[in-house]
Amino acid sequence: MDEEKADDLLYSVSAGIHPWQLKEDFSLQINQLTKLASCKNVIAIGECGLDRIKGPAIEIQLDAFRAQIALANRVNKPMILHLVKTYSDILAFAHLMKTPWIVHGFKGNGIEAENLLKKGARLSFGPRLLTDEIMQVIFTSIPLDCIYLETDTKPVLIDEMYQKAALLRNLEIDDLRTSIWLNFVRDFNSHETR
Repeated sequence: MDEEKADDLLYSVSAGIHPWQLKEDFSLQINQLTKLASCKNVIAIGECGLDRIKGPAIEIQLDAFRAQIALANRVNKPMILHLVKTYSDILAFAHLMKTPWIVHGFKGNGIEAENLLKKGARLSFGPRLLTDEIMQVIFTSIPLDCIYLETDTKPVLIDEMYQKAALLRNLEIDDLRTSIWLNFVRDFNSHETR
């Protein structure tokens, strides 16, 4: 990667309407997001998605999510999804998502992981991977080309995530980093062409 692209990546962000910040009349939010989405350093639409525990009524969330899917498709940028108790709901939208979609902070079970992967999802694993044995089994069963790692808001270093993930997958850390980097390049390829 050349220095200019590396600098761009340092200042890249995602933009989306998180379900917790969604207003009942979200038209102004969608208009603002539409303007942001075309910016060079906005490389993804998100976090957006569905949350059955927090946020406005699910019907409002569904409408806003449809609008964000259409926007992601139009600007050809991947989506980063916040999903709480909605893994089955999201499957109905998979055919609409024409760009890659990444489930942020995956916390589901093995069947949910399998169903999401069959529909084209990528799964991002957070700090639960460090201690949750069931999550570790799920993580080791998923193809490397479908995973990401994250720390979210937890006081965990990303290096700690990579160390644990490499141990679980019986890989060298550098090999795991390369694999996830290649996932990023593939899924966020629209950034590389700007």
